[in-house]
Amino acid sequence: MAKSTNWTLLAGILLAACIYAGELMHVFSLTPDPCEDAYITFRFSQNLADGNGPVFNPGERVEGYSNPLWMFSIAVAHKLGFDMLSYSRMAGALFNTLTLLLVWYIPRRYFSIRGPGSLFGPALYLLFLPLHFYAASGLETSLYTFLVIASAASIIWARANTARCTAAFFVLLLTALTRPEGVIFCAFYCLWLGWRFLYKKESLKPFLPGIILFTLLYGAFLAWRLSYYGLPLPNTYYAKGSFPLYVRFMLGFFINKGFFTSYVWLLFLMPFFIFVKIPDPRSALGPIGLFIAAGTIFSFGFSGFDWMPYYRYNLPVVPLMIVCVQLLATELWRAWALTPGKKIFLAALTACILFTAAEQYWKDIAFNYRWRDVSQFARFNQKALGEWIRRELGTKPVIAIGDVGYFAYISQATIMDLFGLTNRDFARIKNRYGAPDISFIPPGLSFDTLKSKERELLVQLAPDYVFLYNARLKISDTYTGSAAGIAGTPAFRDRYEYMASFSIIPDFRSNAWPAPIYTIDVADLSTGLLSWMRTGWGYDIYIRRGSPYPRFSIELGPDEKIKNILTVKNP
Repeated sequence: MAKSTNWTLLAGILLAACIYAGELMHVFSLTPDPCEDAYITFRFSQNLADGNGPVFNPGERVEGYSNPLWMFSIAVAHKLGFDMLSYSRMAGALFNTLTLLLVWYIPRRYFSIRGPGSLFGPALYLLFLPLHFYAASGLETSLYTFLVIASAASIIWARANTARCTAAFFVLLLTALTRPEGVIFCAFYCLWLGWRFLYKKESLKPFLPGIILFTLLYGAFLAWRLSYYGLPLPNTYYAKGSFPLYVRFMLGFFINKGFFTSYVWLLFLMPFFIFVKIPDPRSALGPIGLFIAAGTIFSFGFSGFDWMPYYRYNLPVVPLMIVCVQLLATELWRAWALTPGKKIFLAALTACILFTAAEQYWKDIAFNYRWRDVSQFARFNQKALGEWIRRELGTKPVIAIGDVGYFAYISQATIMDLFGLTNRDFARIKNRYGAPDISFIPPGLSFDTLKSKERELLVQLAPDYVFLYNARLKISDTYTGSAAGIAGTPAFRDRYEYMASFSIIPDFRSNAWPAPIYTIDVADLSTGLLSWMRTGWGYDIYIRRGSPYPRFSIELGPDEKIKNILTVKNP
């Protein structure tokens, strides 16, 4: 009987490995290029490897990235001669695979879950497309997710052994160096240790070397950041941290409501915690629950609106949630399977979980096709204009633009970031004036106060070219980097004249919009930016009057793709 079980388990592992390999290859083919934000990191990494320091524009010390360890690793890869794009995606696939292995290993090693049933968690992981999507994105999400679950696993492994606890804090340090919010997991763990010390009288001595190690090394990093960039936090924090806390929690509520209703199977078994108690021989559940709480609280308080799809701020703790589903399902089967009626009920419930996860997977993979088509359209136009600027204009003219990813990477132009990620001036006004102007009667919001400050700063800094968003959003007509609130004002018209327009996301109503593969409600927050758009997303381009650089016009084909770029002689 034992041999039969072992053969069944081995067959299941081989089948899961084959399915995973095929799935990853398919997802990578649907996501052939890194996402927009990844190119911001690539430009910092490229400058670091080329000797210009970790900067976006050479000579401008602004920390416009929020993934130091990831950025540094890509810089090392580039210095060693590897292609940054390929390296980031292969590393994403590697860490995604390691996370999958930990989802299987943690229940097996620390909760003694054996046999074919131990593959239930990995099966759910295979059916959670967002994690595989981000493995192909070029972002640090896969590394960060792996480090979060690895931190939990190392804490469970360490128990009260001094050397092991020190190693666990080192993993937490890597987590904090990958994303700024990684510090939250260490903070929650330290608070948990403090609670156990005060109320359970457990010694802190085994943990002190690790705490000291984390404090010294992370403190040294913060000191370097302050000395090099002049700010205690990444510039991205100031650019994105403008909403009041109550607005963030409101947006966080809607984001998390959308997340848990999309992936409702994560909650199916939670009520059964009332009826069964999971054996916890090594107090392993504590760190798992602690980290899930830390990640969820962060997503409520910070995430707000994210232009990327699939709730990426929730993803780092999803593998730990899947581990909990695995543990609860296994204990339910162990405790109830002897009763025929309950066994039938559990079989139906398990099938329902798998069916619901598969149904959402189908929706997500269908949206991935749409994302691929839209991304290819954007890449074509961004590349056409970016390469023309690199060839015809060089790096001397200053271009103010809101998208500082792919276009900036291709053009290698000197960029003034209207969103503020890589520009301290715009981050400063975002941080001070970026909160929306809210009206309750009638209900609505705008960013008119921010737009007035943005316009003043833009006219004052006087870049050579200005690319302003011309999209209309459902949430507000004015937003950071939009033409609304700037282009029509006398102060701007006196200094700048309109030249051309082009799209990076086609209008929903145009022939360029890809044919639907699956009907997806555009109000579905899992689609990120697409859920907020009324029409398409593009740019109106302006040139400063009297600029020594040439004017140009853009010819578009019937598919809204750039057909030709023509230089126009200055008057």
